[in-house]
Amino acid sequence: MLAHELRRRVAALRVAGEAIATLRGQGLDTAGMMDLLMGEVDDLDELASEVLREGRGDPADDAADVGAAVRAAARTVAAARGVAIRVDVPVATVAVRASATMLRQAVENLLDNAVSHGGAADIEVTVRADPDRGEADLLVADRGTDRAPAGLPTASGVRAGHGIGLFLVRRFLDAAGGRSWLAERQGGGTVVGLSLPLRQRQALEDAVNT
Repeated sequence: MLAHELRRRVAALRVAGEAIATLRGQGLDTAGMMDLLMGEVDDLDELASEVLREGRGDPADDAADVGAAVRAAARTVAAARGVAIRVDVPVATVAVRASATMLRQAVENLLDNAVSHGGAADIEVTVRADPDRGEADLLVADRGTDRAPAGLPTASGVRAGHGIGLFLVRRFLDAAGGRSWLAERQGGGTVVGLSLPLRQRQALEDAVNT
């Protein structure tokens, strides 16, 4: 599983490095791609720290900014796969009870799955919070030809076909207390959704139960 994530990181680093070499050869500004390259290096460091931390501490203490994780994941997958990904996240921070690093890995895997099923056409990831329900929804939409089944499937209903990546998504959901579901996208395609417990709601419930 670690090897799977490392390959994704290496692919993004290779793309950034090749782009920097091309820009430099053309006498163009490389600052933007250098920022991307350094960001990927930082992400590798975070992944290593998360692997070393796994199994230690209380997962309930984790908090992740969904918008930040989604933006970072979209940047990595877009660079590694050469596609455009639209990101729609609220201005206000949406915090969930989850590891930020593992949330990002889950989103990257869903986006990678979307590219594999739907190609480069019209990939979008959306975040929305529902305080009344106490959850944040993360939606990854593509224009893949395989249609989602009618209704909402169970938490294991994320598409099959890219086993290790989607296994990591399910593993993340189990740790975070979240769930997944599928729906048909308006106009054709598929929406894969993750619903995660909001950090504020979890903190309130913990306070009530003590």
